[in-house]
Amino acid sequence: MTFLLDLLKRFRDARLLVVGDLMLDRFIFGDVERISPEAPVPVLRVMSESYRLGGAANVIHNIRSLGAQVIACGVIGRDAAGKRLVHDLVRVGVSTAGIFADKQVQTIQKTRIIAGPHHQQIVRLDRENQDPIREATLKRVQRFVMAKATTCDGVVISDYGKGVVHESLLSSMTRLVRKNKLICVVDPKKENYGRYRFPTLITPNKDEAGDASGVAIRDEKSLLAAGEKLVRMWQAKGVLVTRGADGMSLFRSRRAVKHFRTESRELFDVTGAGDTVVAVCGLALACGANFEEAAVLANLAAGLVGDELGTVAVPLEKLKRLLQDKQP
Repeated sequence: MTFLLDLLKRFRDARLLVVGDLMLDRFIFGDVERISPEAPVPVLRVMSESYRLGGAANVIHNIRSLGAQVIACGVIGRDAAGKRLVHDLVRVGVSTAGIFADKQVQTIQKTRIIAGPHHQQIVRLDRENQDPIREATLKRVQRFVMAKATTCDGVVISDYGKGVVHESLLSSMTRLVRKNKLICVVDPKKENYGRYRFPTLITPNKDEAGDASGVAIRDEKSLLAAGEKLVRMWQAKGVLVTRGADGMSLFRSRRAVKHFRTESRELFDVTGAGDTVVAVCGLALACGANFEEAAVLANLAAGLVGDELGTVAVPLEKLKRLLQDKQP
């Protein structure tokens, strides 16, 4: 815990590049008191609403809230949601020079409608492009990443399968990572399972790990088989499988698997917890932590996310207090 507290002090001197699918999360909260006479559906009386940074933007926000400098890279539309997303990133001190607006793109926006005192999500509305992002825009993203990656202490790839993280970008990143020995942490999605190579760390959840490996994870034995296969397939230095309430499992070549159990607390809402994990791991590794230390810190931070409703970024002081409380 003492080392981790010292590690937090180094966060403010770090700078990371985050490339991926930027999103805006909207939350509408209300109470359901009756059923509509027009159709058998609940009528929500809206009490409040808020906007949060989501997807890769949530990864960026988490890194910034932990004190580090961040360069954002991604694609938005020339629309109100895109303007709000950039405004919110600038407001928290993020460099947005790598965010490219395209008039043929719709900014990805997820609206969650949440009802009642128990905060039951009753529906989610997604706005996003149906057509691929234009090649010219993807090339702008790739050129920016190639120019900025080696000026940073680490790169985080936040892949939500929406098109920003594409084959050519991943091929270029693979060469750059190997040539310059860059810290590169990846949150994967199925669209690119066959294209990730040589990351420092990759952080699939249990379902993604099973899907990518072709091994149905049902127990300890199948988890081990899946993790070991993914290390070989992705030629990764580390694969950290996040398992929700069961914690995390770290796999490395020719090393025994290491499990990290969740804190004994009730997880309220795990929206965005994966974003927090990849953000904390990327930042910790860039600041000199080993894989186990990065995983412990990410596990603690993910538990703090579960304490709150919706997409949230973990503040440095809150994580610091948690570590201090754990000191003997």
